[in-house]
Amino acid sequence: MVSNHGFVDGNKRTAWLLTELLIERSGYVLDIADDVPIDDLVVGVADGRIAFDDLVAWFRPRLRRR
Repeated sequence: MVSNHGFVDGNKRTAWLLTELLIERSGYVLDIADDVPIDDLVVGVADGRIAFDDLVAWFRPRLRRR
C-alpha cells in the first residue's frame, strides 16, 4: 500500500492505519511509546531503505498478544 500510491495524497498515513487495523484485528497490540517516530519507519519502507526482514525485526519485539 505504501509504495503503490493509490491516492493523490495520504498513501503513507493510510498504509500505517491499515497496518494498525490489521494488527488489532489479528489479536495483537503494538507496544510503542507515543513519541516513537513512525513516519521514519513508513518513509523508509516507501522508499525501499527498509527491507521486509528489517521490518519484521522492527515489529517482532513490539507486538503483544491482547
